Amino acid sequence: MRRFEIAIRNGIVLTMNDEMRVYNPGSVGISGSEIKYVGKEEVRGEEEIDAGGCVVMPGLINCHTHSPMTIFRNAFEDQPLEKWLKEYVWPVEMRLKPEHVRAGARLAAIEMALAGVTCFNDMYFFMDEVAKAAVEVGIRGVLSEGLVELFSDKTSEEILKRGVKFAEEYHGWKGMIWAMLGPHAEYSCSLDFLNKVREEADRLKVGIHIHLAEVKPPVDEFIKKHGKTPVKALDDIGFLKNDVLLAHAIYLNDEDLKILKERKVAVSYNPVSNMKLASGAARIEEMMKLGIRVGLGTDGPGSNNTLDMLQDMKIAALLQKLKYMDPRSLPAKTAVRMATRGGAEALNLDHLIGSIEPGKKADLIVINTRKARYLPLRDPYTAITYCSSGSDVRDVIVDGKIIVRNGELQTVDLEEATMEFEKVVTDLFQ
Repeated sequence: MRRFEIAIRNGIVLTMNDEMRVYNPGSVGISGSEIKYVGKEEVRGEEEIDAGGCVVMPGLINCHTHSPMTIFRNAFEDQPLEKWLKEYVWPVEMRLKPEHVRAGARLAAIEMALAGVTCFNDMYFFMDEVAKAAVEVGIRGVLSEGLVELFSDKTSEEILKRGVKFAEEYHGWKGMIWAMLGPHAEYSCSLDFLNKVREEADRLKVGIHIHLAEVKPPVDEFIKKHGKTPVKALDDIGFLKNDVLLAHAIYLNDEDLKILKERKVAVSYNPVSNMKLASGAARIEEMMKLGIRVGLGTDGPGSNNTLDMLQDMKIAALLQKLKYMDPRSLPAKTAVRMATRGGAEALNLDHLIGSIEPGKKADLIVINTRKARYLPLRDPYTAITYCSSGSDVRDVIVDGKIIVRNGELQTVDLEEATMEFEKVVTDLFQ
């Protein structure tokens, strides 16, 4: 019988590999930071996790969020996006200090870890603090400093320099952090600025994370000003490449979709935030049929309000069924893939994470499906998509380390982190 440092036994293993292989019952063997074995063979380990009655799957990948915005959770509710940003969020953000971001990001990383998120794609300010929080909790981060020209008292060069500095210092940090450049959106950054971002991304060999075509009024204004859609304008300046991830991408025409396919651009689908802010529903069904890489994101806690990817999978599927008035749109298996392997592909990390395969990083979660609302568990993909919640996550392994065991965080003092967070909220909103 083969032995490993960590052995997961007796579970329903969703590999999310190219063949979408399922082992029931299945085993996973982990040594160091890597998966060494997956299959039906019974294995043993120095540490063992009995996954009987559970689903074992790759860690969830949150493709778009603003993690420090936990500080905005349950505040400024039920407002249109433009008003929400300009009248409520941005004025508070002007007063943010590194310690505020640190506390908000740490609570977010804890929330994500407990809910099975092992990697997240984040854009905000003071991103060095976000990187430190993620590594402390034990999850991976793809991080970009938010670069906003609109309303800034800094020059474009100063703004871009901040993003470049973070990328230079943190890309590859501790083997857990990757950097991107993060121009905020087509309505908050000029085309000239975006062209410079593209040049720096090429030089640094990092990707670009940008909000695009999220709500209709700014898109209409952009077209009126430039005589073309945001996608067409970005393509014309050479901005769009396979290292670009577009958050939202709701208001796209057929030509836009064709351009995204040709340029191999990825998209983050953020259904809960889009519904809550009444932004609209992205054309995900059509994107996927074209072969566009699509990952799933929660967006920030200020507009979701949770970072629960398992709950969002259900809403992601239901919104597409409603948009196309077709119950076959975004089926359960596709939703699970989008939240795991699809996210890894969208972030160009598929060679490392996103599936349970020998040689990949050991980022896995165990979900307790021995609960009344899952039974009978006829199909694991359907059960995970339509029945699950982040509170069902029992065990989480990242980089070969158990960071959540039996629902308890192993890396950070939750009470201390909560108290620090509450002090920050009081400081900002008193």
